[in-house]
Amino acid sequence: MADIFNTLICGVGGQGVILLGDIMRKYGMKVPWIKNVVGTETRGVSQREGSVISTVRYLIENKVYSLDEGYDPYDYISPMIPINGAHLVIGLEPLETLRNIKYISEKTVIIFNTRKRLPKNLLLGKNNQKKYPNIGDILELLDQFARKTISMDFEELSKVKFNNTIHSNMIMLGVAVKEFLEIYNENKMKELLNEFFGKGSINHEAFELGFNLIDHY
Repeated sequence: MADIFNTLICGVGGQGVILLGDIMRKYGMKVPWIKNVVGTETRGVSQREGSVISTVRYLIENKVYSLDEGYDPYDYISPMIPINGAHLVIGLEPLETLRNIKYISEKTVIIFNTRKRLPKNLLLGKNNQKKYPNIGDILELLDQFARKTISMDFEELSKVKFNNTIHSNMIMLGVAVKEFLEIYNENKMKELLNEFFGKGSINHEAFELGFNLIDHY
């Protein structure tokens, strides 16, 4: 028997969803307690132009991390996360996070960026009656399903600290690593970020900012 740890990353084009998924899958290939890694990306789903989803699934040696649910390795073939199966959701865009609520349950930790990105049908449709849901209402709904929700405007934080919103995804990655220290090793992740971005990149500072942003209980 083995345990599976499921991560869903969702947002829109240009937010680094694919990059985050790639980093987290590469991490799983580098540490000995993760025995196998699968995942996939989905771009431009029909309901919202520009939607991007990335999944990461770890097969973990269960004496290292126990999810209190046994999986047979034969079940660990599909890169798709089962309904209510996400342990970690990184929501880079509020409405995209809400659209993926079917993967969220009482075992899910959500890291939620409150900065909204309007879809084209709202930007271009002058007489369109559709409106973007209230962020507070989205958070209230997510809180009813998830074990824990960590929410803030990560893009504004990135802009204030680094004069650019592009590093918000690395801040959120730092928060994710801090939340799941049983799975993620800080130093191993830093080594991997060196491979992706090179030493001295602002992405390292952004990761550190996220890692130290919230106390871990």
